[in-house]
Amino acid sequence: MGFDGEVHGLGDAAGNHPRMTDIKSALILPRLGLVAGALAITGCLDVHGDLGVFTEGGVESSGGADPGASTEGASGDGGTTTSAGPGEPGDGTAVPTTAADTEEDPGELLCPDGQPSLSPMWTVQFELDPDTQFLTNNLVALSDGRIAVGAGNWDGLNTNAGVAWVDWDGGTEGWSFGPGDPQGYDPHALRRAADDSLVAFGFTIEGTQHLMRMTRIPADGSPATVVDADLGHAVWPQDFEILGDSALIIGRGPEADMPPFELWVARIDLATGALEWEVELPSVHPVLGLHLAVGPNGEIVAAHGKAGDHDEFKVWRLGDDGSVLWTTDLLEQPVRNNELVDLVVTPGDQVVAIMQYVWPAEVRAHAIGLAQGEARWDTQVAMEDDSGSPGFGRALLDPDALVLPIGRGPTPYFKGESADPLTVSLVRLGFDGAILDDTPLPLPDFTAGSRTLTPARGGKCGDLLLLHANADPSKHRLWSFAP
Repeated sequence: MGFDGEVHGLGDAAGNHPRMTDIKSALILPRLGLVAGALAITGCLDVHGDLGVFTEGGVESSGGADPGASTEGASGDGGTTTSAGPGEPGDGTAVPTTAADTEEDPGELLCPDGQPSLSPMWTVQFELDPDTQFLTNNLVALSDGRIAVGAGNWDGLNTNAGVAWVDWDGGTEGWSFGPGDPQGYDPHALRRAADDSLVAFGFTIEGTQHLMRMTRIPADGSPATVVDADLGHAVWPQDFEILGDSALIIGRGPEADMPPFELWVARIDLATGALEWEVELPSVHPVLGLHLAVGPNGEIVAAHGKAGDHDEFKVWRLGDDGSVLWTTDLLEQPVRNNELVDLVVTPGDQVVAIMQYVWPAEVRAHAIGLAQGEARWDTQVAMEDDSGSPGFGRALLDPDALVLPIGRGPTPYFKGESADPLTVSLVRLGFDGAILDDTPLPLPDFTAGSRTLTPARGGKCGDLLLLHANADPSKHRLWSFAP
């Protein structure tokens, strides 16, 4: 299946790329160029001067734009934006830089160097057929530099899970889906396994059956496979994580005709879908705000946080066999309308639960000790003020801090995630609860969208990746920012 995308970044003025076909391209060119007509390479790309274009094996001038392309002028980061004309779309995206003509091995791709931290590097604009394709707000960076964005396709009532591929330099690389028979169901989440394969978790309802299915997409391009996960009862899954050769799933059900609902956590064999264990946890109306986290040594943490009509904020540590090691109740008084948005195990033997408060809008992080479950600290990350009403989607765990993209808009968050205009800042939260910095993040040529964004670290260059895929498909974007 084809995959149309619009890419801003390294490439020629027409967006041509020898590796790609059927791609509409546009460019926001970083300030890279020629130094005395040659590249200055010192381990990574470090080029200054007039604007040039890097190709396999050398450098050529960008020259004029392709007659079939239209130049849109300066972008938000000071570069230029060039869009392929509708009659003759560009056949590629970002041209990779190689180490040719240097002492490096020929063909080795190099990372741009000398860019100011968090300056825009490239942008991918996804253009999908809304009748057959969609993206999910899931982002995984592989160790070889490739980037996988959660995706799905449908044909009538049938839905299949997969990924849209993006190269480390912003080049779009097509789709990978599970086999059409059996289908992969509606994709809810995407995770990376230890072998760099991708696991897309799917769920569907057929009559009285609640069906879960995992689609595994190998990193080497071999055919994807699917396995069913059957708990023997009705399920409403909410989150899942990978632990070794197993998948951990949290959800609610089984239920009678009316609440109360039951909260369960299950461990499933990735290869066969067989149930390894399942535990039910005492909970209050566990419909939203259900999350899992896995620590570096296989620690399993589950949480439910939701307040409004039914109020609960509990965290559980589970053993390898599903036994409950401790339970912590963090519900605050007076109760405010909120929902648990993310759960992360961090250095310092702690787990951090990040809450979105609705009115007034606030993002708050709570730390709990991993060994005993004691409350350690809580920090107000963002609060509604003159700069706007904040929203948060997911955190990124860096070695020295949690990274939280905060979106703000002029309308109150309780009226919806959409913001016009949308502003974004990047908060770095230390593992002691201190806010290390809060840096405005420019989104080139993008002014309105959802306040909830998904971050990741590029597997090759360590750049910050930021995905916006939970609004109008015309606003689907993937940005790269210098590390």
